[in-house]
Amino acid sequence: MVARFVIGVVISLGVLAPTASARPLDAPVARASATCADYPNQAAAQRAADTRDGDGDGIYCESLPCPCLNPGDDDDGGSAPAPTPTPAPSKPSCSKPTRVQSISFSATRYPNIRKHALAAIKAGWPSVLVLNRPGADARRSRLLEGVPTRAGDDRDEYPPAVARGRGKGLVRGSNPRGWMADVDYVPSHENRSHGSSLGTKLRRFCNGTKFRYVFY
Repeated sequence: MVARFVIGVVISLGVLAPTASARPLDAPVARASATCADYPNQAAAQRAADTRDGDGDGIYCESLPCPCLNPGDDDDGGSAPAPTPTPAPSKPSCSKPTRVQSISFSATRYPNIRKHALAAIKAGWPSVLVLNRPGADARRSRLLEGVPTRAGDDRDEYPPAVARGRGKGLVRGSNPRGWMADVDYVPSHENRSHGSSLGTKLRRFCNGTKFRYVFY
């Protein structure tokens, strides 16, 4: 009789006691965490809010491209692109000093250019030049049209094609479109190196800047 009573109690308790594998109906369902790579942009990751927020600021996947959302932002579904910021006013790309600028070159490296420039100035061409880039190629072509080429040499111009503009001290070619200049033959390598150096040294100046050659 006792044995039957014990067995009945055990059976009754076994039916009423929950098993270890059972869970309450209102327990949250576990799911795997997403990664930022799962989303095409930051706004999508912010809406899901299921990735790791490393710095705890409530903004998810800050490294992803926009559209972007911050905590509390109105969500338009990410259809509108982020507004383009108004660019800051750009600074002038060149300067125009009032004083005559000395553009220096090595007399050792450019002996023939120096010789030609000094001879042209002595013949009456101006020592003070005015930077005038527009139309330089056309002026050069017109000037050299009747000057034959020579093997190993280039036809050097003084004033240079980029500096035949108006300005005090210009004796000839005073018109901004003036094409006249003195021409002499100088070794090709020297003329081309000098032309490249001249362009680099004048790059920071605006048209209308006055300058002169200085050899040291």
